[in-house]
Amino acid sequence: MNKLYISVLLSALLTACGGGGSAGETVSVTPQPVVEEQPEIIVPDPIVTQPVVTEFILAETSPLEAGDVLESSAQTSGDILVPDGFSLNSERSFNLTIIRSDDDDQAAYLSLCSDYQENSDGSYNINYNSCLLRTSLNEAVFETVITVTNDTEGLVAALWFLDGSRNPIIKDWRF
Repeated sequence: MNKLYISVLLSALLTACGGGGSAGETVSVTPQPVVEEQPEIIVPDPIVTQPVVTEFILAETSPLEAGDVLESSAQTSGDILVPDGFSLNSERSFNLTIIRSDDDDQAAYLSLCSDYQENSDGSYNINYNSCLLRTSLNEAVFETVITVTNDTEGLVAALWFLDGSRNPIIKDWRF
């Protein structure tokens, strides 16, 4: 009960002690303009990168030279005359060289295929079951010899980047 008296007495005391001013005094409050602080935007310097250049070179090792078209009046295969030095090869060999720029150190995968079609928009449909070569590329210069049959109309190389950060580079050759 003692606590009740003390709390009532304190409440009355605190209520009676209000601050007051003189009756003739007026207080005017002028609003201060609100200034919104804009966060400082830090624009980084533009990144200047040199484009990565990859060069594909496919050169026939011993290309056949176009000779004169021989007119023949042979009626049977026994009548066919074959010029000296003519060799009936069913295949051709090519040196394939892929040169990547020194700053292109990304791991890549190469597919070299013979069955493909180029679409009108520049994209390719590649039959990856027709690949003659599938290999990873870790070095800046890759060289190999490719042998194809004479009925092969062309080759397409697709260079895939393993991290997926870049689209594949595709190069084709028709012969």
